[in-house]
Amino acid sequence: MDDTVKDAQNTRRNMFGRKRALASISQQTSTDLRYHEPQSSWTDGDRIFTRELIGSGNGASKAVLRVQLAAEHPSRTSLDRLAHEYRLKDELDREWAAKPLDLKTENGRIVLVLEDCGGVPLPQLMGRHSHGMADELTVFLRLAKGIAAAVGKVHGCGLIHRDIKPANILAHEAEGRVRLTGFGVASHLSREHQAAEPPEVIAGSLAYMAPEQTGRMNRSVDSRSDLYALGITLYEMVTGQLPFTASEPMEWVHCHVARRPVPPSERVRELPGVISAIVMKLLAKNAEERYQTAAGLEADLRRALIESEKYGRIAEFPLGTRDVPDRLVFPERPYGREREIAALTSAFDRVVAGAGPTLVLVSGHAGVGKSMVVNELHRALVPPRGLFASGKFDQNQRHIPYASVAQALQGLLRVLLGKSDAELAPWRAAFSEELGASGRLLVTLIPELESLIGQLPAVTDLPPQDAKRRFQLNIRRLLRVFATAAHPLTLFLDDLQWLDAATLDLLEDLCTQQDMRHLLLIGAYRDNEVSSTHPLIRRLTAIREAGGQVHEIELTPLRLEDLTRMLADALHCGRKRAQPLARLVHKKSGGNPFFALQFLSTLPDEGLLEFNREQTHWVWDLDRIRAKGYTDNVVDLMLSKLRRLPDTTQAALNMLACLGNHAAVDTLALIRSENHDAVHVAFWAAARAGLVLREEGSSYRFLHDRVQEAAYGLIPEDERAAAHLSIGRLLLMHTPPQALDENIFEIVGQLNCGGALIAPGEERERLADLNLLATRRAKASAAYESALAYAGTGVAYLPDDAWERRYELAFSLELHRA
Repeated sequence: MDDTVKDAQNTRRNMFGRKRALASISQQTSTDLRYHEPQSSWTDGDRIFTRELIGSGNGASKAVLRVQLAAEHPSRTSLDRLAHEYRLKDELDREWAAKPLDLKTENGRIVLVLEDCGGVPLPQLMGRHSHGMADELTVFLRLAKGIAAAVGKVHGCGLIHRDIKPANILAHEAEGRVRLTGFGVASHLSREHQAAEPPEVIAGSLAYMAPEQTGRMNRSVDSRSDLYALGITLYEMVTGQLPFTASEPMEWVHCHVARRPVPPSERVRELPGVISAIVMKLLAKNAEERYQTAAGLEADLRRALIESEKYGRIAEFPLGTRDVPDRLVFPERPYGREREIAALTSAFDRVVAGAGPTLVLVSGHAGVGKSMVVNELHRALVPPRGLFASGKFDQNQRHIPYASVAQALQGLLRVLLGKSDAELAPWRAAFSEELGASGRLLVTLIPELESLIGQLPAVTDLPPQDAKRRFQLNIRRLLRVFATAAHPLTLFLDDLQWLDAATLDLLEDLCTQQDMRHLLLIGAYRDNEVSSTHPLIRRLTAIREAGGQVHEIELTPLRLEDLTRMLADALHCGRKRAQPLARLVHKKSGGNPFFALQFLSTLPDEGLLEFNREQTHWVWDLDRIRAKGYTDNVVDLMLSKLRRLPDTTQAALNMLACLGNHAAVDTLALIRSENHDAVHVAFWAAARAGLVLREEGSSYRFLHDRVQEAAYGLIPEDERAAAHLSIGRLLLMHTPPQALDENIFEIVGQLNCGGALIAPGEERERLADLNLLATRRAKASAAYESALAYAGTGVAYLPDDAWERRYELAFSLELHRA
């Protein structure tokens, strides 16, 4: 043997401690492994795993792994996750996953039965190496390579695991073979949006959660999120500890979003630098800076393993040379928006310091990236535990007063309703102190509030202007509970070009009252749809004259150099190579980011942008792209994309567009007369194409207003009224009488859109009654302009003999109009 190699091996033995005699696990039978291991049952806190032999019916025995929930009364969500893992049985392969065999009930408990191919839970292996597994570098590399290979197989079959952690890894130590389990939150979508929900309810495990999974990064969850979790796992394997420690959920979020981990080589001095660098690359905060594929990671680990086994040492080498994804993924960075984001963050910092209510207006054309810039603020919110609430105006629902504000406040209250009674107690006390008996006024706007403050007596009627001031005062009091020094509040209202008069009045009130010291208001609008005579522009003058703080941020189209950077990053090539394509796309899209991305995403479908597997890079043909003659109109481009979807998906998108920008799965199931599974199937192709976003299975929303406009445009104009009428009738039919009041705006909005198709008679009179109810509800919220519109519509539906036959209805509608 070469003396150099001998010396290197001796050095390795000294560095990593004595050479431990590994148990020959690979030579044991699966039965020996199962029952000769110290533990045949273990728990990861939430689940209990038990290994068993069961009869197969022909006298033989079969090894299985039983999984049941540790909680005596598990939540519906936990049970659904077991069921979800079982439904994946035909997609999971025994070579890299513990394959589900059965889901059954035993003694009143749900049990998931998995095939048991042996292997030791990774935490047990790590327990044998109390200071991490760096004392056996080769063992670590074999296991790490095996885990990377298994994760790559998961991604290869179109799944994102979303919960990679040691407890979900079964490993054969000597061979490095690995099988994964814990697929209860796995997703079929290549990209998924995670809302900024309370960390306690986000799917996954907080200690191993990628920054984007927290919902505080303004980034989608994709396969690279699994690679971050794998990085946490490898960190723990080589050091014996997690990269971060935290005592409560929001602290974990802060760690993943904002804190840089100590490199493993600084905790284990003997660890080769390249291994530490591999782990740190996996732990990059931005997904674009991590490994892009599990195959790229596996290639680097394999190279390190070969060097370790052959030479006893690992020389430094460049990482990621074989890490080129063959799927086009556009970076979600806000290219060219650094100055605007800095201005927004500065405004938030001033509100944190108690500078008083501040309004920041973000303007620009549709698709220029207004929402993305605002959502970049999520990261800044984490350290001061800032709260973020958002609502969006809808061009087809302008008749609903305070719709956007109500949407935002409902989101805040739903977060609270998920807390325990002990956690809710101080919030309830704060609401009672601020609102008192007047809280009853806000229940009509935010029904969730009643669950927190209880039923309150009706308040006395006041003259219109006094009632309006009282209502606005109570909104401020409610917001004061959330907007405090301990947790400043950002309230984002999108698409102000479609705002209603009542919300505009409220906005002025909030901006000019100094009792809202920790409130940041952000409004976004399309400046090309807001002229100098628009009510918003006129009102801004009044706000400024009253001393309100108003800042404006205007977003312009991307420059060619910004688009070139984005394309170079997406195609993993140099900017010089990307520039000719970027120049063509820039000319076609006018520098509009949304149009540019949608245009580029059509090229692979047309075979004009392809991944060359032999050369491992992307190739394209500029002349063919230029000759293709794509439309210069983004809505037409979206229409062409939608028309390629299955008919069932197009019909589902039509219904969603009629309902608005987003809708709950419950509502969609009702409208389509289907169960939830059928709804998900109908939307699958659109979600896969990134045209709609599925939010934790509870709702769907359009990626962008332009997609909604295109989906609505797919409905022939002469059929739209019938579609709205059908939706309105179904909503009315399935709304219990006691819930009619709180849902009246949505129901009446749909019915009024199709009202011209209702023949004179009982149904038309019923619609006049419903418009009266909407009038009263709008008036109770001091939304007088909306109330007047509903009253006028109700009068139009009255029969000719209304004053004789329906005197009270006719009189009430005319009285409210007066």
